[in-house]
Amino acid sequence: MYAVSVLFLAYGLTGNLLIAGAVLFVEYGVYTATFLVAPIVDRAHDKRTILLVCFPIQAAAAGALAYELHAGTLTVGVLLGLVFVLALLWDFDWAVFVVAPPIVLEKRQLFVAEGFGSIISVGTQVGGYAGGGALVYLVGPFGGATAYAGLLIAATAVAVPLALHVAESPRTSFWVTFRRGWDSFRGAAGRSLRQLGGLEVFVGFFSAVPPLLITAIAYQRFATPSAVYGPLVTAFAVGGSVAGVAVGHLNPRRHVGWLLVLTPTAAGACLLALAPPFPSIVVLALLLAGVGAALAVRYIARYTWLQGTYPPELLGRLGANLYFFTGVSGSIAVLVVGTISVGISLGTLLVIDAAGLLVGGLVALALPQIRRMAF
Repeated sequence: MYAVSVLFLAYGLTGNLLIAGAVLFVEYGVYTATFLVAPIVDRAHDKRTILLVCFPIQAAAAGALAYELHAGTLTVGVLLGLVFVLALLWDFDWAVFVVAPPIVLEKRQLFVAEGFGSIISVGTQVGGYAGGGALVYLVGPFGGATAYAGLLIAATAVAVPLALHVAESPRTSFWVTFRRGWDSFRGAAGRSLRQLGGLEVFVGFFSAVPPLLITAIAYQRFATPSAVYGPLVTAFAVGGSVAGVAVGHLNPRRHVGWLLVLTPTAAGACLLALAPPFPSIVVLALLLAGVGAALAVRYIARYTWLQGTYPPELLGRLGANLYFFTGVSGSIAVLVVGTISVGISLGTLLVIDAAGLLVGGLVALALPQIRRMAF
């Protein structure tokens, strides 16, 4: 609901894609700081404590956003400040979610668990995106911000009974813990991580752009953007959720590398097909579902490989360090796209992003450590 509301709100404040790009720039940029947050998460004996601290503060920030919208006093500066707070605390939450599966599961269950999680997420994603889109249409972004605050309060309650204890959390100082997270990228043993990090710099740049392009499609190709924005982002989310269920059922733990080759290629092909204007929202929705499916499978593949390859006490740092490459590249991408959108047509932006993802698939194919990834 927050994701739907905040991008629509950002574009609607000024009618400028650059502001929407700035919101994503703040989000993605702050997410890169997870590599500094992750040593704290890894050092925590009970990961649940982090959720119980972060969720209520996030709820307060979302509530402040809803209040400012209701009062009509929201400015771009306040919006970006609240986005910053929400994104910073999400760094802690996300690191916990990366660490949690191997704490309670065996390696052979990780892909299956991702599929099971995707079954749940089908409902929550459809409900969140469709509900967020409906709230945008009926009452404006205020509804999404209010709902997000309420859901974060509910999440706090749900987190109370969780058991996320680790037997051996790092006992070294922060900086020693921090450095050990980067040690895994060194030497012959770190070659796969280095190649994956390099691939993330390239593919992460182009895979960060589709949410921004969906917002532009709704505003630039339809007379009533609030009526179509919800269905389009819902299709994107549903594609990702359904694909997550499928990849969990197939459990392709021996073919992770080929997923990293094929998924950016598939996403690029769908985006390329989006470049010409389509009169049918159904066609747009199907293509966006394809993009969402490909990018979701790519995300699941790389982090499930990480969970199946490295010990739980390292995962917070390794996941965050890997995301550092994706986040820096993606934050630059959305700011660049928002800036150049003034002088470049939407169709051209779609072609450029599609071409980048297609090339990303070829780059993955050319890297032997990527092709051979398995666990």
